[in-house]
Amino acid sequence: MRERVQEVIDRLKPAFGPTEVTLVSIRDGVVRVQVFAPGCHGGPPKEAALAILEEELQEAIPEISEVVAD
Repeated sequence: MRERVQEVIDRLKPAFGPTEVTLVSIRDGVVRVQVFAPGCHGGPPKEAALAILEEELQEAIPEISEVVAD
């Protein structure tokens, strides 16, 4: 499942612009990521990036119940 999650993150990188999303772990349907949003340099804020990622992951991998940032 880790590979499938990483594929979705990689596919979304252009939409995130300079916002960096790094996969940390997956456990019991919860995906943990680290998000670095450099602020006013374009790209979505951290909360928006998480919302986009969660929606895309749940659509691609129904076993995913939540995405949280560390």
